[in-house]
Formats: sequence, C-alpha cells, structure tokens
Amino acid sequence: WCDTKMGKNKVTRNKLSEEIDGLDAAIEDGKATVMKLTQEVADLAKEIEDLDAEMSEATELRTNEKAKNKHTIMDAKAAARAVGQATAVLKDFYAKAATATALIQTSKAEPAIIHMGTEEWQALANPNFDGTIDKGHKDGMQTFGEAYTGNQDAAGGVMALLEVAMSDFANLEADTKANEAESEKTYNDYMTESKRSKAVKARKVEMNNSDKADANTKMQEDIAELKSTQDELIAADKYHEKLVPQCIDQGMTWEEVQAARQEEIASLKQALETLASQGNVDTSA
Repeated sequence: WCDTKMGKNKVTRNKLSEEIDGLDAAIEDGKATVMKLTQEVADLAKEIEDLDAEMSEATELRTNEKAKNKHTIMDAKAAARAVGQATAVLKDFYAKAATATALIQTSKAEPAIIHMGTEEWQALANPNFDGTIDKGHKDGMQTFGEAYTGNQDAAGGVMALLEVAMSDFANLEADTKANEAESEKTYNDYMTESKRSKAVKARKVEMNNSDKADANTKMQEDIAELKSTQDELIAADKYHEKLVPQCIDQGMTWEEVQAARQEEIASLKQALETLASQGNVDTSA
C-alpha cells in the first residue's frame, strides 16, 4: 500500500511541477508577445499618421503648382496673342506705308523748313488743303519722302524682336505644359504608392490587434490554469506529508534508542517479578 501510494503521489507531484513550469513559461511568452504587438501597433499608427501628413502636404503643393502652371500657360497664350496682334498691325502698317508716298517740293535756293505738328506739317498729307487742317490719319494717307518700309529685317528690328518674343512665349507654354504633365504623373504615382502602403499598414494594425487579443485571452487562461495546478500541487504535497510518517522510517537518535532500551529492560524486569511471585519462575539464577 505504501509503495503504491507513495509512487502515485511522486508521479503526480512531478507532473504538476512540470505543468507549472510550462505554464510559467507560456505566461512569460504571452506577456512578451503582447508587449511586442502593442509596440508594433504604436509604430504603425505613427507611420500612418506621418504618411497622412506627407500626402496632405504633397496634395497642397501639387494644387498650388497646378494653379501656378495654369496661370503661366494662360499668360503665355495671352502674351502670344498680343504679340501676334502687334505683328499683324505692324505688317499692315508697313504694307500701306510702302505704297503711300509724297515728295516735298522746295526750291533749291531756299529749302522749306516745316516743323512737326504745325499746320504746314498736317497740310502735307492733304494736297487739296483749303485752309482746314485735317489732323486725323486716314487709310491711304500719303507720307512724304521715299516709301517707308522700316527696319523690318534687321537683327535688332521690331519685327525680329516680336518674332523672338513670340517664340519665347510659345516655348514657355510648351515647357510649362510638359512640366505640368510630368508633375501630375509623379504626384499620381506617389499617391498610388502611398495609399497602397497605408492600406498595408492599416491591415497589419488590424492583424496585430487581433493577435494581441488572442494572446491576452490565452495568457488569462494560462494564469487561471496555473493557479488551479498550483492548488493541486499543494494538495499533493500535503498528502505526501501524511504518507511519510506512515511509510518511511524516520530513524531514532542515540538518546531515543537508549531511552527505549531502558524502557524495554524495565518492562522485562517487571514481567519476571510477576512470574516469580506466581511461583512459575526461579529468580535465584
């Protein structure tokens, strides 16, 4: 009976001790997992927040740049139209001036001196002048001297300058449109990648929170099981304490052995005296 009870008790206590060690390790692992997941969620939340701020800033910059480019293109088109209109006016002027001429008739002995803005100056443009000065310029009105063609073809002439200006405005419009298209593509690519990254991080946060909840649940279960197992071990230890006195020789000290011997001798003497008094034993020997 002692061998059976002591053997079963030992197996039970060893098994419970191993379970307690395993539960302690599982609880520590659970705590570490919860802490790790909590930190990861915090880091991901910060990354998402920073990404939102960067996307907002990029959108604001893109909006401002787009408005600026649109204004630049409009200005370039307006300026090109204005230059075109000025060029047309000058070409028309030169065409008419080339066919409208008049010579000033003066004597060789005494050249006529006519000042600009005087009635004589105005009269030169009207051969039928009868005393009323017509100061307004009319189509086909004659000039005086040789045909006026201006300095149209010279490198520094007004027509050449207008052509350069027209080319500059056209290039500005084309370059701005190209830059706008490239900036828009870059922005769209960035936003697509940023949204994808944000979605991945958000999904990771959801998964981590789910894993964290599972780890917390498992840890609470392990804690409850640990307490129950510890209670079982305490009960097994108490039962072992009851078995020990019954099944294991605890041994006696020298003093206890001597006392027991004296007690045994005294008991034997008493038995002999009792027998002698009854005449059953000869105590003379």
